[in-house]
Formats: sequence, C-alpha cells, structure tokens
Amino acid sequence: MTYDCPSAQPDMDDAHPIGLLSGSASEVRIAFFKKEALQALDWRKQFPGPEATHVFRFGARCETGRCGHYDGHSCQLGKRVKEDLEPVVDHLPPCLLRPTCRWHAERGPEVCLRCPQVATMVPGTGRLAEIAMTPEA
Repeated sequence: MTYDCPSAQPDMDDAHPIGLLSGSASEVRIAFFKKEALQALDWRKQFPGPEATHVFRFGARCETGRCGHYDGHSCQLGKRVKEDLEPVVDHLPPCLLRPTCRWHAERGPEVCLRCPQVATMVPGTGRLAEIAMTPEA
C-alpha cells in the first residue's frame, strides 16, 4: 500500500492542504478540510511559496527513504507525536487523509487525537519543535 504523510511540505509530490492553521502561535490547532472545501481552492496560485505553511497543513505521498523521519520501517515523527504529545481532542477529527495516512496505519487512532496540534512548520522552540526534529538535526 502507498501511504500518505500528514506532515508534508508543499513542494512534495502530490502535496495538498489537509487543514487550515488556527489557534495561536503558542497553541496551534488544525481545522481539517472537508472534501467540498478543497474543490474550489487553488492554493498554489494564492500561496505559491513556502508561506503556504503559515496558512495550511499539508499531506502528500510518503517519501519513505527520502525522509529523515522514516527509519526504514516506520515514521518516527508519528511515533513521537503519539508518545510525546498529549491528546488535544477526545474524538477522531474529520480527516480526508486517514484512509491512507501512515501515522494512522502505524500508530492507530490514538495518534489522531494528537494530530490537530501538529503544524507543517513549527516556529521557534518548545516541545513540538523538539518532536519535529529529525535524528540528524
């Protein structure tokens, strides 16, 4: 099976927004898109550069061996999200990516309860920034 990455960069193959950043800089929350909302969105035209990560969270095809979070067997970012972050919701949020999401496939629905606090680009320092670091960083 081909999995998707729920923490992708906008320049990755098949990248597409999966949610809109909301909340505050210190407490980010993702408002996940419903399919209807994406049909009229031309995000590449409106946000052609890296600033798109200040507005959207992205999903894309998992790059496995080309990604610093993939250890050859599983996504270590998904593992850290599940193990090191507290849940921020008490039920599964709506998610278009879940059927093909690597994190969900490897870590189960518990990772989904933590997922709304993960942003594509993590500003500054703090727990989320630590979790986002690749092993070689």
